[in-house]
Amino acid sequence: MKKWTYILILAGAISCDSPTQESRYEGENEEEMENREELVLDNTFSTWMNYEGLLPCEDCEGIRTVLKLENSPNKKEREYELTETYLGTEDGDREFVSKGIYEVVYGLENDPGAMAIRLLDESSAPIKSFRQDEFGTLHLLDSEEQAIVSDLNYTLELVEQ
Repeated sequence: MKKWTYILILAGAISCDSPTQESRYEGENEEEMENREELVLDNTFSTWMNYEGLLPCEDCEGIRTVLKLENSPNKKEREYELTETYLGTEDGDREFVSKGIYEVVYGLENDPGAMAIRLLDESSAPIKSFRQDEFGTLHLLDSEEQAIVSDLNYTLELVEQ
């Protein structure tokens, strides 16, 4: 009986020696975490941010607006694609697509802390501007980059991809 007791105690001592396996396992997890961080920090590819909304229209039911903004850290000139569909016109729904580059501007005349997106035409003149709020929503600005004061909805919401 003493022999079995001794064997059980020895077996228990050996099985308690598993922390070396645990620490090895933890080391592997840390390595995996470092690799994941490197992948997250590797911003060599472009992604597109998609915004959508229904903007007011004076002579139609509304303008379904889809704005795609390229998010690429390695490019100085980032691209956009703007699709505006005028709903319920006399000629039916009419779609217009424009493409170009955009710039990000920090600070507006009446809002020094604002971040704005300017869509530019071929000659780098702004054609539309949006102010981005703290939730990521884009608010259409007027031609002088002022907030549009209205009860109507002039916003585009970020759409999950």
